[in-house]
Amino acid sequence: MKILKREDVAQVHENYREIFDAEKHHDHVIIEDSQGVYRWKENSTVRTIIDKGILNEIIILFHALGYDKNSEIYRKMYRDMGYSLSGYWEIFYWGMNNDAASEYKKLNLN
Repeated sequence: MKILKREDVAQVHENYREIFDAEKHHDHVIIEDSQGVYRWKENSTVRTIIDKGILNEIIILFHALGYDKNSEIYRKMYRDMGYSLSGYWEIFYWGMNNDAASEYKKLNLN
């Protein structure tokens, strides 16, 4: 595992720059894994919970509480899972998966 600087990763792909431009409000660590994939550094506690196979239940709970893909808590969970940056972009920034992607506001806690 190699820790990376956002500035360096932002130069790799325009999608990563889009993430970093929108998400300047947190300093979640970015790593390069053993296969060369850029990821958010996982939180081992979150990873353990997700590995129990309850991700869908957590997402259903988030929706029941009024959280969606533009909510910070939803995005933070994916960062804490150690999600790849490319997968994160597809989930949160690609219009095919998040038709309201342009509505994301920094520090949106609702």
